[in-house]
Parts: sequence; C-alpha cells; structure tokens
Amino acid sequence: MPERNQIIDDLRGICMLGVIGIHVGSFVLEAPYPNSFLYMLLEILSRYSVPAFFFISGYGLFCQYRPETTIAYLPFLKKRLQSVGLPYVIWSLFYLLYFSAVMPGCINWQPANILFLLFYGLSCYHLYFMVILLWFYFTFPLWHKLFSFLQNSSLKLGFILLFLLQIVFNYWTCHPNLQSTDLPVFLQNLFNYRLNYLPLHYLFIFMSGGLAAVYYNTFIKFIIRHFTKVSVFYIFTLLFIGGSYYYYYFYHNSSLIILVNTLQQLSLQGFLYTIGSLIFFCAVFAKTSLSNPIRKFIHLLSVNSLIVYLIHPFWMDIISRLCHVGGIVMTSKKILLIYCLLVTLSVLSSIIITKLGGKLPWLGLLLTGKRTISTKKAS
Repeated sequence: MPERNQIIDDLRGICMLGVIGIHVGSFVLEAPYPNSFLYMLLEILSRYSVPAFFFISGYGLFCQYRPETTIAYLPFLKKRLQSVGLPYVIWSLFYLLYFSAVMPGCINWQPANILFLLFYGLSCYHLYFMVILLWFYFTFPLWHKLFSFLQNSSLKLGFILLFLLQIVFNYWTCHPNLQSTDLPVFLQNLFNYRLNYLPLHYLFIFMSGGLAAVYYNTFIKFIIRHFTKVSVFYIFTLLFIGGSYYYYYFYHNSSLIILVNTLQQLSLQGFLYTIGSLIFFCAVFAKTSLSNPIRKFIHLLSVNSLIVYLIHPFWMDIISRLCHVGGIVMTSKKILLIYCLLVTLSVLSSIIITKLGGKLPWLGLLLTGKRTISTKKAS
C-alpha cells in the first residue's frame, strides 16, 4: 500500500472546486433574480468538499501511523504545528491586516481579541477548517487507539455504530435546543463556536479516511468491482439532497439562506451526500487514465490546493469590490465567469508563491509550513 497515491491526492482538486463554489455562491444572492439551480449547484452540491479534506487527512495520517504502531506525540505534534499551525497563524494575520486596510477600524487589535479570533478561526470565513484540522492533530492519539480497538473487536460493527452516532451527534449540534446565555462567557463561546473547532463533527469521515488507508487495496478493488452500485448510491444521495432543497424551496417557501443552513454538510442529507461523493470520486479516479485532460486539470488543482485554499478569499473579495465599484449587475453567466476567474487567479498565485518559496525557504515555511515546497502536500 503506497503512502501517497494520486487517487486520494486528486480528491484535493475536486475539493478545491467545491470550496470555491461554496464561496462564489454568495454572488448568486446579489443577482436581481437569484437562480435557485445555480445556488444549489454552488452552495449545496459543493458541500462535500470540506468534510472530504478530513477524509484525505485521515488517510494520510493512518498511512504514516498504522494502528499497530506507537506515536511519538511531541515530535508528531511539532511537525503538524509547523505544517499547519504556522501557515494558519500567518494567513490569519494576513487577512486581518488586509481587512484593516480596506475597512479601517474593523479589527480590534487587542491581544486578547486576536487570540480569540485565532482560537476559533474567525480571521476569515474559510480558516475554521485549519482549526478543526489542528484539533484532529491534537487528539489523534485518541482516534488512533479507537481504530486499534475497533480493529481488535469488530471493525464492521464499530463503524456502523460510529456512523449512527455521527448522525445523532450532528443532528443535536445543529438543533441543540440549549441556551448558553447563563454560562460564563468562555463556555458560551465554546458552545456558540463549536462548529469552528470541534473535530467530533467530522469524526466518521476522518476515521473512514483511516479505514481507506489501512485497507487501501481492498477499498479500491471494492469500489471498482461495485462501480455501478457506487454510482447508484451517489445518485441517490444527490437526489436526496437536491430533492430536499426543492421541496423546502417550493412547498415551504424557504429562502435560499435558510436552505443552505438547513442542508449544510452536517445535515443528514449533507452527510450522506459527502459519503456518496467521496466513494464515487475515488471510483471514477480509479477507473480514469492519468492522461485524461480533465484528470490532469484536477491534478493541477490538487498540487496547488493548499495555497489555492488559503488565497482564494483574497481574490474573491477584490473581485467583489471591483464589481460593486463598477456597478456590475450579477447574472448567472457573470457568476460562472467569476468562478472560472477565481480558480485561475488562485492557481496562478499558488504557482508564483511556490516558485518564490523555492528561492526563499523562509517564505515557503511561513506560507505553507515547509522550507522546500514540493508538489505533494502533507496530510
């Protein structure tokens, strides 16, 4: 079983297309007549992307630290704090400085507030992912031991229970029916911002990545052999989340904002759709030639996924401001054009930063967590 392989790595490219789609979806709401289908495509059907990154991370970690091995926690943590923690802090400060420049006075630079923003991933709307990823690193010995326990008892039963518990926990966290106003401020914040740091919301997906790593050959053979069933399941989850979207849209007159909050990745529809998407994309990649032009494009996105993820909100904000200054009225075609432009600018930025990082190792370390930037991303 190879520690790295292009099937899993290229999921990053698909994920990046999804993440950018989610964020570009906000432009749909600026149109005089928002296109509900385009909004569903960008904001709902792209929701697999964030959980999929945790699947990839779980895969990478369990490739390096198989269940029977022992983890040297401090060296492990030091490596992850450099590869993820350092870039997280640097890019958080970059966005705080940027927002301060374009909106003077919008940021409270008191140390306590900066620490608050960093702890909950609030410097920019996309950075919470890195906070959750760091918490997965902090707690990885627990999940490593959990996998060993399941492996030594009943792996199938364990994952079924984990699947059911994930559904129950995610339903509760989305509908807690609790008031935190009587709690101390610190506990209020922990509760109110739980979606920004708590890895439990994505534990099943993360552990599934570990399952794919430990039993990689079995996993790939299974999804290829049962490609038709995999495709049917994917289509079912697609119809389930898409049908739910239009059901609430037409029969309950739900607004688009309410719909995206109802059918986000932690909902039952979103959870099943994420699983269906992951299995389906892995199966498609396993059956697709690496010389396929679309596959080459996805691989290009995969190679540049880290910086693309970190920098695309910067370009998106600039595009948005230019559109407002120019009085551009949003239409579906313009939104799709913005999407393509945003992908292009982000990839080009990544290529430039990568080359600069090769010449200036300290820059590569700060922006990507690595002194020498390779074409492969660490988990």
